[in-house]
Amino acid sequence: MSIFSEVKEYLTARQAAEYYGLQVKKNGLACCPFHDDKHPSMKIDKNYHCFACGVGGDAVDYVSRMFGVSQYDAALKLIEDFSLPVDAKGNAELSVREKERIRREKAERERVTRIQERFEKWCIQTVDILRGCISEVDSVNHFLIGKPPDIIFSEDYAQMLHAEPLINYWLDILCMGDVSERRGLFLKDRKKVEEIAGKIGAGRKRIMECSRGSA
Repeated sequence: MSIFSEVKEYLTARQAAEYYGLQVKKNGLACCPFHDDKHPSMKIDKNYHCFACGVGGDAVDYVSRMFGVSQYDAALKLIEDFSLPVDAKGNAELSVREKERIRREKAERERVTRIQERFEKWCIQTVDILRGCISEVDSVNHFLIGKPPDIIFSEDYAQMLHAEPLINYWLDILCMGDVSERRGLFLKDRKKVEEIAGKIGAGRKRIMECSRGSA
């Protein structure tokens, strides 16, 4: 196996690019560093490709282009910077056991990345869900103006009013809290968030139906 194949076995273009400072969005897009890119036009994962200037390639090619060095020197730089178990001849310097250890470490990094992406996606979706809950509570508040006491003092409405401060508290964490606070909400309370959001929607529906039935 060549030195280039060995390096690419361990590293993706995205891993190399992020290591050398490229800011990549969750969707894999980034501003291309090879032209004056004002809006993200580069897609990067295992390989990279810029839809604006047309450059593209793998991790070795990215480093070669970024630092203005040959492909061979780019591969050597990656080997050194990432402490890869590859020598200049493309042979594995480490034993099979060591290569397996590195493979497991790579798999673990990828697992952590997937969890992080899931966490970030959950935060975005949950903000939308909780804002929707607040809107539902507000709509019920307006809807109940002038309605009879048996509807106003319903258990569903009481649960809505009881949940509203907690929903606002969760929104504060998701919108203004630090990473540890958001992570704590994700790990400890995400099922409770889903449960209360479901109750808000179901409660609003029952209040509306009850009002129509008593009209």
